[in-house]
Amino acid sequence: MTRKPFNFSPKAFGPAETDPNADITIMRPGDAPEPRTGTPPAIRRKLEGDGANLIVMTFTPGQVLRSHTAAHPITVQTLSGSLILTTDDGDISLTPGTVVHLRSMVVHEVSCPHDAEDTNILLLTMLTGERHSEN
Repeated sequence: MTRKPFNFSPKAFGPAETDPNADITIMRPGDAPEPRTGTPPAIRRKLEGDGANLIVMTFTPGQVLRSHTAAHPITVQTLSGSLILTTDDGDISLTPGTVVHLRSMVVHEVSCPHDAEDTNILLLTMLTGERHSEN
């Protein structure tokens, strides 16, 4: 990656929308944030739960989440549309059904091809290992 990566602060994703004490949390593509113009894509934290945070991003064609790192291991997967994950190892096409795991501090960037669908949804799971529930 040629550009210096940045790190998101935990507050960048906003507060979680669901109860961390719930026994079950369901997330569907329709729960993704409405697309926005400009960069970065629309981002919403759905869950700050035991062991993981679920963050949903909605990309429109041409949007880029520029080069950055994560303090925790993560998985990324496209729920709808198509995206490209770029690391020092090259580009990975993210289509629905593809899941990629990245160790902490791996520099990566996510972009949406200019010829992609109008709405492209990415699910980011931060594997924090933290405990948030009261149970």
